[in-house]
Amino acid sequence: MKLELGKADLILIIGAILTTVGAFSPMLNIAGLQNVSYADAADPEVYLLILLAIAAAVLAAVNMRKFALFPAIGAWIVMLWPILKNMGGGSDDDGGLLGKITDAVSDPLQKVTEQLFSNVFDFEWGGYAFLIGMVLVLVGGIMTFLSARKA
Repeated sequence: MKLELGKADLILIIGAILTTVGAFSPMLNIAGLQNVSYADAADPEVYLLILLAIAAAVLAAVNMRKFALFPAIGAWIVMLWPILKNMGGGSDDDGGLLGKITDAVSDPLQKVTEQLFSNVFDFEWGGYAFLIGMVLVLVGGIMTFLSARKA
């Protein structure tokens, strides 16, 4: 079996590697006291996100390029899930100030996810690796999907 990797496949593989390394590396410095990684804030979810990013790269490498886009999109959904689940609002009673404080303390993943795009200049090197990797996974997934459809 001969592996023939195109530019889109390499982008996807590099993105999966950067995502994996960045997820476990220092991402944010909280109040100058402690560095937090994505894995610290999203303990069970980080493994699903990494599994999906690697699955997209593996699908591209084994010449199943038309399916590589789906795990790439799935990885983004897992990463953005804390924001997406709170967009609808839900109930009319938000618990007031105490409810907001309780939510902020009980869901650190939501805070890290919100910080991901709002404080890009405050990242540690792992945050840049993670974010660039996630963008490359999505771009590579789209490129491999489009190249498979043309073939």
